[in-house]
Amino acid sequence: MRVVRPIETRDLAGLVDLAESLGPGMTTLPADRTALADKVERSVASFAGSVERADAHYMLVLEDEEGRLLGTSALYPSVGAPFGFFSYKRIRLIQRSQAVGASCDVEMLTLANDYTGTTEVGTLAVRPSEKGSGAGRLLARARYMLVATRPDLFAPLLMAEMRGWQDADGRNPFWDAVGARFFNMDFATADRLSAVRGADFIAELLPKHPIYIDLLPDAARAVIGRPHDASAPARAMLMQEGFRYEGYVDVFDVGPQVHCDRDQIATVRQSRCGLPVPLSPNFAPGAPDYLICTGDLARFRVTLASARPGPGEIALGDDVVRALGADRGEQLRSSPAQLGLAA
Repeated sequence: MRVVRPIETRDLAGLVDLAESLGPGMTTLPADRTALADKVERSVASFAGSVERADAHYMLVLEDEEGRLLGTSALYPSVGAPFGFFSYKRIRLIQRSQAVGASCDVEMLTLANDYTGTTEVGTLAVRPSEKGSGAGRLLARARYMLVATRPDLFAPLLMAEMRGWQDADGRNPFWDAVGARFFNMDFATADRLSAVRGADFIAELLPKHPIYIDLLPDAARAVIGRPHDASAPARAMLMQEGFRYEGYVDVFDVGPQVHCDRDQIATVRQSRCGLPVPLSPNFAPGAPDYLICTGDLARFRVTLASARPGPGEIALGDDVVRALGADRGEQLRSSPAQLGLAA
């Protein structure tokens, strides 16, 4: 049985090993022990309730029976402080000249801070050996179970961003056409600095005027809103949860940014809260699978297991109760294992 739980200080070595197994490109999980130690410490403090919302973030991990970290995911309750969270928004402009009887229909990218203060779901990563095992989906949905359990900790709108498209050499055509002209650094360095250091240098160096898309090279135009090939599974899971794309893209690689109202996320909307585990459960193997989580932030746990939600209670096997570190009679939350939405 696999259990997702908050990261702990003892997990730092395993997190570094996980980051190293992913290779380059995962800028929010750099294989840098110092940077990762800061993330771990902040997450531990966040789960303990000792960090202000603007500085909080919640990291979850999935481990196997031997205690090896198989993957991680995270929630950032309020992104953008203090310099703002930057995006480009794709907009359409129609102009007409009556004098010559001509019109102009163009698209532009305008700098936007619309996502500042929203909650970001991100840092979804699993070991290459775990791809296709369901580990990524469990880690992804565990974040929404945390949101459903403690909505007061998160913004009314959640957003996510996906890596933009890159060629086999790791080059991004939009960066080559635009970003490289304003930043004296390569794409990988700028992207890593944004994830690790913050967005102040973006605010200082990015062009403030709209970028006319028709003036860009064909290769740069073609990748606007196009995710990295490796991001296809993550995008599909986000769409299944109800996230939608409305023209916002990352300022570095123009990967798509998507959003969804907190209470309309499928896992959140379909979850049920306050279900105590009966002291004498009427439970038999073969029941449908559910996501089950504890309600205590400090002892938060999520697993996927057979369960029988009934009127005012949820029947679970003893092994599930032990895995969650719960007690008979404790209030739990459940959500169906299969979402009631088309992928």
